[in-house]
Amino acid sequence: MLNPKDLKFFCIRCGNCCTDRNTLVNVTYLDISRIIKGLKIELKESLEIFGFYVYDKALNNIILKKMVISPIETEKGLAFIGLMKTNKGECCFYEKKNKKCLIYSLRPMLCRSFPFSFIQSNNEDIITKEKIGVIYTEKAKKYCPGIDNDAPLIDIDYWFTVANRTLRELKDNHIFNEDWNNYVKNKRISPSAKNFIKRIMKMNED
Repeated sequence: MLNPKDLKFFCIRCGNCCTDRNTLVNVTYLDISRIIKGLKIELKESLEIFGFYVYDKALNNIILKKMVISPIETEKGLAFIGLMKTNKGECCFYEKKNKKCLIYSLRPMLCRSFPFSFIQSNNEDIITKEKIGVIYTEKAKKYCPGIDNDAPLIDIDYWFTVANRTLRELKDNHIFNEDWNNYVKNKRISPSAKNFIKRIMKMNED
């Protein structure tokens, strides 16, 4: 693992992370909440933006460990939630002509953290710089030109702030998804994508 002080990155707006056909832009329930509120959209529009991606094979522990965001129970089985893609595999919010994100200020947490992934050394609630590992994601190593040797060193303080928020949000999301799956297991709610979005929208109203 590289020392964070040695990491380099400068976004050149190449769009690779927004247009890779094999990249799923996972979202947390807080991402969904922010986007719904920010765009002032209703349930029908929400279901056209957020996709519930079901694996076509059984999800074993090895696969689950590779996933940053945990799956939820739906009417079609365990699904990972992400932004919908176009037929060309591009993010539905990517404007190719101007190479920009149409919801940049509302973009998902994993978009904000790219090209980095953050590792917390323990499960303590207090997060310090010494307890966070910062690494390039495997996707970034494959197609992000912003991390080449000519890029400037990263702003450690800025990325620590991003890491702190990311790790906390991932923890909150894991709890939220776990609660949902327990509600489904105990037959307290019907496991549908529509009901999941409704639950988040109801929280926005409270």
